[in-house]
Amino acid sequence: MSKYEKEMVVAQDVARIAGKIMLEHFDGDQQTEYKADGSPVTVADKKINSMVIDELTFKFPEYGVVGEEESTTGYGMGTKWFCDPIDGTIAYTWGVPTSMFSLGLVVDGEPQMGVAYDPYLDRMYTAVRGEGSFCNDDEIKVSDLSLDKGIVATTADSKRISKGVPYIQALAETSTHLATFSGAVYKSTQVAKGRFVGYIEEMVNGHDMAAVELIVEEAGGKVTGLDGQKLNYIKPFKGAVVSNGKVHQELLDLLGQSN
Repeated sequence: MSKYEKEMVVAQDVARIAGKIMLEHFDGDQQTEYKADGSPVTVADKKINSMVIDELTFKFPEYGVVGEEESTTGYGMGTKWFCDPIDGTIAYTWGVPTSMFSLGLVVDGEPQMGVAYDPYLDRMYTAVRGEGSFCNDDEIKVSDLSLDKGIVATTADSKRISKGVPYIQALAETSTHLATFSGAVYKSTQVAKGRFVGYIEEMVNGHDMAAVELIVEEAGGKVTGLDGQKLNYIKPFKGAVVSNGKVHQELLDLLGQSN
């Protein structure tokens, strides 16, 4: 029996409710607002975040929820749910279906269980530490492709790309194919299922990575910070490198970093 069997069942139920809310507003009035940093937030983001807090607080009152839009606790030690109600909100507002729901269970700064849901294709990605990674109950694995034969995802921020981000320029000069669409969770799951060999992003945070870090690692891949060190969810962080493991050091070298 899985160590987090009850949590997994509830997390998947919550993910499916979130998916219904996403689909309900995808082609309708999204009531989009903009945060201080210029990033969008829709009525669906808010509805899902509130629903997650209500459901998880009722089922697991001893756990806190760190949400992208609303939280019951902050970073630190203890058992906490990290939720991004809609990862890839920019794509969502554009009508591009690469946004996903993400929910990770973190214990003392380390992810132990993760669920990421794509409601458009009805793909439920799940992982529990030490128990493998799955998409709709089918086990998934990262690819064994090298960097020059694979696809690497990067930022979708055209303004940053146009300014000449060094590692993107370096990748562009190789035979590696670049993917630059919106959605950190979607891009990470593409690494986990073997479609991409890597993903570099300087702006992702704990909400984005808590679930997919485990999904990628349990599929045989590797996830670190931009400095090559393990991600630590005890305090806020920015940036991550996601890979099939084989190309990880090469991606870090492109960033000018080393383990």
